[in-house]
Amino acid sequence: MGILVLVLVLFFLAFLLIRTVLFGKVPPPVEQAELPEVDGNIVAEHLAAVLRHRTISESEGKPADPQTFYALHRELERLYPRVHATLRVDVVNRLSLLYTWKGRDEFLEPVLLAGHLDVVPVDPETRDAWKFPAFDGHIEDGAVWGRGALDTKNSVVAILEAVETLLKQGYQPKRTILLAFGHDEEIGGFQGAAQIAGRIQAYNARLAAVLDEGGAILSGGVVPGVSLPVALIGIAEKGYATLQLTVESSGGHSAMPPKHTGIGVLARAITRLENAPLPERLHMVHRMFEHLAPFLPFGLRLAFANLWLFRPLIARVLSANPRTNALIRTTTAVTMVQGGVKDNVLPARATAVVNFRLMPGDRVADVVAYARRVIADDAVQISLPQGGSWEASGVSPTDSPAYLGILQALGQVYPEAVSAPYLVAGATDARHYQAVCDQIYRLSPMLITPEELKTIHSENEHISIETLARMVQFYIQLIKIWGENG
Repeated sequence: MGILVLVLVLFFLAFLLIRTVLFGKVPPPVEQAELPEVDGNIVAEHLAAVLRHRTISESEGKPADPQTFYALHRELERLYPRVHATLRVDVVNRLSLLYTWKGRDEFLEPVLLAGHLDVVPVDPETRDAWKFPAFDGHIEDGAVWGRGALDTKNSVVAILEAVETLLKQGYQPKRTILLAFGHDEEIGGFQGAAQIAGRIQAYNARLAAVLDEGGAILSGGVVPGVSLPVALIGIAEKGYATLQLTVESSGGHSAMPPKHTGIGVLARAITRLENAPLPERLHMVHRMFEHLAPFLPFGLRLAFANLWLFRPLIARVLSANPRTNALIRTTTAVTMVQGGVKDNVLPARATAVVNFRLMPGDRVADVVAYARRVIADDAVQISLPQGGSWEASGVSPTDSPAYLGILQALGQVYPEAVSAPYLVAGATDARHYQAVCDQIYRLSPMLITPEELKTIHSENEHISIETLARMVQFYIQLIKIWGENG
């Protein structure tokens, strides 16, 4: 009997080991290329000039200052004369830009490179914390400083710089290439990218591929267990739903309160939601670690190779960190609460706003049903404000020519990095192109440290000149790969 048990244990361990060894996808070999020389200092000067335009998206419903965008348009014309002399430029909805670089073969579906012209405002409370004023476009310490340096005026400049360089070399792509720069990504993209996509759809056109912001190349050690830089390529992004919880009561004097005031009832509903998170879905994070498997430490590779056994452990560990928790479930965040007007008056109305970011596989209707089931209180009204939600995006393939082309360009420009597909937790303009494209990817091709990552939407946003030059090289290589792949 003891021998039988030992044999079974050895068989079980061998089974786990074999699955671990076989787990993972070996990266395809990259065809190396001689990279074009890029003068990072010139690119830095161009980005600095672009950053000086205060193209701020304040909030949804509050119109942007059109003059700042018109001035930026003129700046781009000045900086990139060949682009504006050769490509067709359409101004969409007054403030967004759509460039068309006509290819040699009009029968091939176009590809699209995207970025956005708008930036978030600077919090007045943090102005003094900036090393240099946010809209001065300052160059110092080998970097360009200012709002939009990472999100995403850097991409706009790098894309246009790449096209300007290729035009100077006399290059014309086989496939038509579109450049799409929306003006309101930071408040949803409904007037910018959505209108651009609508125009493409009106022409009955389909796109072969789209590349927008989303992932980045994270420096070594940022991704758990991986010491090399990791290029995270977004193949999907989470959906968005905001629910409003409302409790109405008769009010009155606080000297004679009921057992639970309206605020108390609302607080109980909030607590129930926070204490009952939606179930984890590990399919997207498993896919990411499957591509990183050859570079993982043995223990982590063993766990993901045998998810059937280690799923509870993996879910518990990932759930403990807000950043990784966002990759495995639809998240719940109470973001606004309002109720009461005076300390001795019972509130007649109390409201809370709860924001959900939806995993692929969860739908808005599922979230509403979940909230009703968990709260289980008729005194709490649950509503879904009109226009305050959208479904999670589709999941783009990782074996398509477009995705493999991104891998090739990354391998040529960032040979020190490894790549993996990734779920983007935030919202990007990319989702607006789903009606015209099935292969949508999200990557800002910049090598970024944890410290730099923290400056996005915060103070002291900046990008190194070296990284900016490599971004231009990436877009040059990708344009050649996508532009000739017919």
